[in-house]
Amino acid sequence: MLVEKQPTGTGMVGIMVREFYRSARGPSPTDEDTWRLAFDPESGSLMVRHEWQSERHAGADEFGIAEFLAEQGGAQKALLALLFGEAMADA
Repeated sequence: MLVEKQPTGTGMVGIMVREFYRSARGPSPTDEDTWRLAFDPESGSLMVRHEWQSERHAGADEFGIAEFLAEQGGAQKALLALLFGEAMADA
């Protein structure tokens, strides 16, 4: 688990982050998507952070857990496996 420091109005707060899925994005070996589970202990927020990198552009989005799991794909299965084990991810 990684703790990232994020600025706030009163200083810095540690956001706990754990990568749970990574996939290739494009033709270049450095083009990839990364999904991380992020918890902000100050606000109590638990979210999924999706970051992508390619030769043309990079970016990031954040999703609530329910919003993220409403979609289907490898990243969603990986998060379910992390939280509940492999049997739940295959259900």
